[in-house]
Amino acid sequence: MAYRTIINKVLRRLREETITAEWIGALPDSDADDYQKLIGDFVNEAKQIVEDAWSWSFLRSLQTVTTSAGTATYAIPSATNRSTVLQVIDDTNDYVIPQMSDADFYNFTYVGTTQNGNALYYRLNGNNISFYPTPDGVHSIKIHLVIPQDDLSEATDSLTVPEQPVILGAYSLALAERGEDGGTGPSVAGGRFEKTLADFISKDSSRTLNETVWYAN
Repeated sequence: MAYRTIINKVLRRLREETITAEWIGALPDSDADDYQKLIGDFVNEAKQIVEDAWSWSFLRSLQTVTTSAGTATYAIPSATNRSTVLQVIDDTNDYVIPQMSDADFYNFTYVGTTQNGNALYYRLNGNNISFYPTPDGVHSIKIHLVIPQDDLSEATDSLTVPEQPVILGAYSLALAERGEDGGTGPSVAGGRFEKTLADFISKDSSRTLNETVWYAN
């Protein structure tokens, strides 16, 4: 669903004037009025809340890092400060690489003789990934991660996650900003948002086998 359409769905719930034409460029530079732009901000805020609530299948991506001899740290392609790494696989040698703590990584790397070889562990540092031992050659490392979408900006920008929770989340934020709307208070709207978000998470979890199953030891 397009950004302008989402904004208008929220505006109609608020009984406010909708944006009648697509704008060119970013919303803050458009002819939309200040309140319409505020709703645009609430849409992006709600989008981020929805994205951060679950590792959505819609946002998952498989990225590749190619190692080189003597280099331990690499930038993760397309990653942002909101990305989540789900799994790391050495595709060259066919095994899953587990994560290690910062303390273990520093101890193994800097105490004693530097080790080189196939990557046995990884450590995350922002949008970078480091391997221990330091790779001794060219290996293809597959990184399965969740990459949230950039903020919506132009009228035709299309939302990736389900739109209904985003619409209700933005509506709830708008009500909290101005009080209530025709008897619908922020707490009621917030409850609708939370239930709808939970329902969509439940639906999406069925696409990812066993990720919401926990076993007692």
